[in-house]
Amino acid sequence: MPRAEITENTGLNKSTVLSLVDELAHHGLVTEQQGASNGNRGRPSPVVAPNPHRVVAIATEISVAHARIATVGLGGRVFESVEADVHPAIDGPEATTRALGEASISLLAKGAAVVGAGTAIHGLVTIDGQLVDCPNMGWSSLELASYGQAVLPRELPLLFGNDADLGALAEHRRGIGRNVDAPDLLYLSAEIGIGGGLIRGGERESGRHGHATEVGHLVVNPAGTACACGSRGCLETEVGALALLRKARRTSSNRRGVEGVLEDAQFGHKQARAAVADAAGWLGFGIGNIVNILDPGLVVCGGFLAGIHQLAADEIEYAARAVIVAGNRRPLHIVPAVLGGDAALVGAAELVFDHVLSDPAALVPVPSSRVPA
Repeated sequence: MPRAEITENTGLNKSTVLSLVDELAHHGLVTEQQGASNGNRGRPSPVVAPNPHRVVAIATEISVAHARIATVGLGGRVFESVEADVHPAIDGPEATTRALGEASISLLAKGAAVVGAGTAIHGLVTIDGQLVDCPNMGWSSLELASYGQAVLPRELPLLFGNDADLGALAEHRRGIGRNVDAPDLLYLSAEIGIGGGLIRGGERESGRHGHATEVGHLVVNPAGTACACGSRGCLETEVGALALLRKARRTSSNRRGVEGVLEDAQFGHKQARAAVADAAGWLGFGIGNIVNILDPGLVVCGGFLAGIHQLAADEIEYAARAVIVAGNRRPLHIVPAVLGGDAALVGAAELVFDHVLSDPAALVPVPSSRVPA
């Protein structure tokens, strides 16, 4: 934004803003360009923007069947992403982190200053970085920090979080919620299971132990299918990947998987359309109940839920409104995510960049080209 707008938004005086911007530019973290003329007299205010190439975070995402690692620049730009040759649920945590460590070698050699590593995991993660349970992956009681050094073998921040929590953070800061006047945002993601993340008052709300908004295990159909968590009829047993394949009468080994169901539904395949419509109804039912409790300003459908929303937005909203209490009939905003499959990676990087933003000069050295001989 223009430097003059920074002055207005922060309430600082012009000389202080000039000094701080100059310091950030000295460390290579921001760039300044001449602003466009707005028709008024005088020189337009310089535009200040983050320099995504100066520092990067190593971001990883570990799901049931896949593990990805990427470099993400300041500001949320994903530069390069590598799929590790591993199946986490089958190969286990040690083989998974070893494969991610091997995949990170090429990323670390690119030359940008790495300021930390963030990891998004499809499972329950406590605030102190211990994986408590991940039924769909078969991992439990794992001290995550002990595995982090395989990815980042230096004394830099190693941070961990639940994939949906970090997806919420990413969509709030860098995605659909960025320019929306709704500080409270609920993000729902889907793979084998359903995850949820909540932004309350502009901040992540993870609960006392880091397990808030585990919406996938909200019981919506007590007579429904048994869930891996030990309960029955959870939201993920009606809307998750295995549920969608079951409703479409396809096996979990189907090569095209969920994407195939969504694609066939888009082109009018009767069984696929019916499966999507049924999943959309249960999704809306779940959203309505969550809205009754949390009252978010914005509900964001991530993962393949964005595809269900694209095909059946009306069914989702109708089912949600049917259960929302009468006193809460304000406008309901249910929207698809915009960051797609990168949401958790971008959110993991944001954990790292929080450290940079809190004290840039301490964490990011002056570029060598700026240091006097």
